[in-house]
Amino acid sequence: MARIHADLTIDRDPCTVPAYRLTVHGHIHVHGSDLRALFGAPARELRGHAETGMWVLDTPAGRVHLAPRRVRNPLGCDASASCWLILAARDDVLPWIYKAVTGSTATFPAGARRHFSESTLETFTAAYVGYLYLRAAAEQDWSLQQDRTDPRYTTWRRRPEQLHHAAREVLAVLHHYQWSHATEAQRQAWTTMGRPVQGGSQSGLDHWLESSRWLYSPIKTSQHPHGGNPNLAGMLRDLADTSREHRPTLREINPHLDFDLRDEHEQTLRTLAGTPIPGLDALAAFTR
Repeated sequence: MARIHADLTIDRDPCTVPAYRLTVHGHIHVHGSDLRALFGAPARELRGHAETGMWVLDTPAGRVHLAPRRVRNPLGCDASASCWLILAARDDVLPWIYKAVTGSTATFPAGARRHFSESTLETFTAAYVGYLYLRAAAEQDWSLQQDRTDPRYTTWRRRPEQLHHAAREVLAVLHHYQWSHATEAQRQAWTTMGRPVQGGSQSGLDHWLESSRWLYSPIKTSQHPHGGNPNLAGMLRDLADTSREHRPTLREINPHLDFDLRDEHEQTLRTLAGTPIPGLDALAAFTR
């Protein structure tokens, strides 16, 4: 058992997040020895398999079980790596698992290929938005504890806003997409929703998502007279293109930005835009 925290630290304390309705939401290719190095000993030993363990993990987005895949078809795994199923309640955990295991979110959409969940590009994009928001909050707390005389401090202090800006941009295109697919009744409910008030057990992420939805104003164009844009992949790709286009200028005017973080974000947007996420139709071609 282990916990992945929002600041990306990992400890090996017992899991505390409730685990309900865990289903397969993706897969990842990695050596079992690498998982053992990251998360410690597996929570459950499995016999008669090349990989003899299953890991139980807590992430900021919920509980995850990593279980070795026992099927003939390895889902395109490199022969030098093992294939692990990612069992969770939602897609939201996928960016956290890929970041912890591979060091980047750029490849997490690849975990959508040929698995049997109700994943769509919309749910994967929403998962990435939640990841960015929670990472920004964690980076804010972390940066306040750092030594201000460290030459890297200026970059550390700018990372929270970089992450939050990225979250706002991606959420905006997600709203355009959702508006374009909403019915008239759904649009009416959206435009007349009351101002969200945070309280009770509502998380900061949930409140931010509701507030952003409340503030959304559809942009009407000749191509889309009712507002919105049904091409989510195209909008994500446009964000990536804009990020790349502005990179040289930002290097000159703001050299203290974390450009590794910016590049990872751009790569993640491109992978999201370019990865076919099959959804339920993958069941038909699934080979056991």
